[in-house]
Amino acid sequence: MSNKQYGMLIDTTRCVGCQTCVIGCKINHKVPGGAHWSSVEMIGSRIMYQPAGNYPNPVLAFRPRLCNHCADPACVKNCPTGAMHKDDNGLVSVNQDVCIGCKYCVWTCPYDAPEFDTEKKVMSKCTFCMELIAKGEKPYCVESCPGEARIFGVISDPDSEISRLIAAKHAQPFLPKFGTGPSVYYV
Repeated sequence: MSNKQYGMLIDTTRCVGCQTCVIGCKINHKVPGGAHWSSVEMIGSRIMYQPAGNYPNPVLAFRPRLCNHCADPACVKNCPTGAMHKDDNGLVSVNQDVCIGCKYCVWTCPYDAPEFDTEKKVMSKCTFCMELIAKGEKPYCVESCPGEARIFGVISDPDSEISRLIAAKHAQPFLPKFGTGPSVYYV
């Protein structure tokens, strides 16, 4: 198994909440029904596009969410069939031929990343666009972001652009308390 680990840095100060990443992912991966492999949530408010705080200091902030491709993923540990697994490139994947659609991965994932494919009756999830990575390209969500809020790369290489930015910006993973070793960092 490779020690390579891909990851993403998301700068929430650059995210405008436009949902282009969500739509680009859904369309390009043909994610069926109401399932989404990524989403955008409000920070500080439960109602989308409603600012938190009061005049004169209202805050309108967004946090894109997706699979964190964790180093120690709860979904992999708890999948009864082994359908959820880590690939040799460090990404968490689901083998739909082995998946029984029990949804246990969703219950154990602190990020609610796996989604039920209502057509195939199995789980599906963000792949960091493995098919694009294999060609040396960036994931759809990174390429489509008009605010350039996402940086993608190999976080296991301390000399990579993304690793240097994570260190320089003091980026942190979301919900590190669960001990899964998320590979998505936020500023």
